[in-house]
Amino acid sequence: MEWWHILLIALGGALAVLAAVILLYRPIFKRFFDILLSAVALILLSWLFLILAILIRIKLGGPVLFRQPRPGKNGKVFMLHKFRTMTNAKDENGELLPDEERLTKFGKFLRATSLDELPEIWDIFRGKMSIIGPRPLRVEYLPLYDEEQAHRHDVRPGLTGLAQVNGRNAISWEKKFEYDVEYARHVNIFTDIAIFFKTVGKVFKRDGISQEGSATMPFFTGTKHINVLVTSCGRRVELVKAFKAARDENKIVGDVVCADCADTAPALAFADKKRIVPRISSGEYVDALVKIIEEEKISLVVPTIDTELVLLAENRERLEKSGARLLVPSAEAVAICCDKQKTAEFFACHGFDAPKTLTPEEVENYDGKNPLFVKPKDGSSSINAFKVKNEKELKFFTEYIDNPIVQECAEGQEYTVDILTDFSGEPVLIVPRARLAVRSGEILKGRIEKNEKIIETARRLVKELGYVGQLTAQGFLTDGGEFKLIEMNARFGGGATMSIKAGADFCGALYKMLRGDKVEYSDDYCDGTTIARFDDSVIVGGDGQGRIGAK
Repeated sequence: MEWWHILLIALGGALAVLAAVILLYRPIFKRFFDILLSAVALILLSWLFLILAILIRIKLGGPVLFRQPRPGKNGKVFMLHKFRTMTNAKDENGELLPDEERLTKFGKFLRATSLDELPEIWDIFRGKMSIIGPRPLRVEYLPLYDEEQAHRHDVRPGLTGLAQVNGRNAISWEKKFEYDVEYARHVNIFTDIAIFFKTVGKVFKRDGISQEGSATMPFFTGTKHINVLVTSCGRRVELVKAFKAARDENKIVGDVVCADCADTAPALAFADKKRIVPRISSGEYVDALVKIIEEEKISLVVPTIDTELVLLAENRERLEKSGARLLVPSAEAVAICCDKQKTAEFFACHGFDAPKTLTPEEVENYDGKNPLFVKPKDGSSSINAFKVKNEKELKFFTEYIDNPIVQECAEGQEYTVDILTDFSGEPVLIVPRARLAVRSGEILKGRIEKNEKIIETARRLVKELGYVGQLTAQGFLTDGGEFKLIEMNARFGGGATMSIKAGADFCGALYKMLRGDKVEYSDDYCDGTTIARFDDSVIVGGDGQGRIGAK
């Protein structure tokens, strides 16, 4: 065989391989190159990883790595790794300072040179990211994308991407997303090579290609409607009105959608849109919510009764995959809040002042000297909750109530504490209010009181519980100044709108968080305000419907 025959065969083979790489780059070879190049980089740069880790530990303290959940391909959340660039500096209230104040000169150097991005090579190797692709942004942004922007998650996120080499922080969010979607729809080897070399040029110019929160880029506020779904809305007219008022105050476009199993539920008359759903116990409830979330493009689901909390927590992945965030804490937190026995055990285990829970032996030997309190372990709204003063009453109510729990009777002024955390679990609002008048477990009159003992107890409560979302806690402030917790509800309490009426912007804070704004802790509400609730009427059927009612 002549030499030129061999050359032609070799050239033909090379062209065939090149054609295969070009044609099959997206489904096969892109991932192959990611694995190969990231593996080589991890080996060759291991010395640099070690040096940077030591310097970060010395200059910034621990931990060396910054870990944060980010959405990857198809919106599936993974844990992203970067070298830490900010300190843990806090203000006099123990709150973390803004990003700009915690970003040191050394941290700025790491960002400018993109050295802080090196640990993402590991994320590339393990298949969560790619070398080239849209930058992985915050999980909070997921419900804010419109249908077009959401296509940026059709591919794995990248260490660098088309948007980062075409304007970076000088262009708007919308323009960034245009570049991201353009890349996702036209992935090819030539574009990746071009982006790679442009990125190298930017790095050598010390022109950083990434952004980290509010230190370099404002939060994405969304270009779509923010629709809120209030489930089991029933008589929660005040809450529905509060969400609508907060929406309008913050100039947000979106609907407040209400769902209930009864078409005569009063809150439905005040909703922008109403949906009738099966009962929670029907087995079809979650399916109905998924349908509403998808059809109405719901951003946030707000439950209002305890009986649906466990079901929602258990089906979180499915519901949130449909596009909405649930204002429901973890399944573990829900289980603690919804079971009075577990609540009492949690209080005891974490050192909170709380009434003692009696053992069966102590109940059997009760002498009637001190009053006790009997309630169902899974109860709510003070239903079947009774104070007992003697052995006869104790025997009757422990037999009358299913799954009772017996506790010492707390004495003093009763308080409810409305608490909201941001999506990372940091408190945003804590509002104590004294319960001045109650009917069937629901507060009628209350007084807002900025009691520091109660506020600090609430702050520690959400921390120990690992709580995210809205929490309502109840307790008694004793004559000795102790705040004894008695129970918690993992949702908006019925009287939460009293705190809102006093200026605590719970609904507005939720809208801002959904929009991507950073919401700081606030006590900007009116201390000492006394608020009274009253009944009202609305036509929900018959000839008057539509002519009189929700306005």
